[in-house]
Amino acid sequence: MTLLKIVLNTLYQVLTWCASSRAQQFVEDHFREEGYDEGSIDIAKQTAALLACALITALMAQILRLIATHRAPH
Repeated sequence: MTLLKIVLNTLYQVLTWCASSRAQQFVEDHFREEGYDEGSIDIAKQTAALLACALITALMAQILRLIATHRAPH
């Protein structure tokens, strides 16, 4: 089970980093195209990063729930 925890933790960190980076870049590109100021872009990027992290956290919680359910004795 320890190896599984290590793999899932690593997966969580990679997914969070990737999703956060992609979300921030997407927001920055589109907000910049629309002419928003740097302050607004920074706030939107932070919001996108938080949302991405929350979504990945929810996904990982579901995965852990599925694993716990699957491993439970029937």
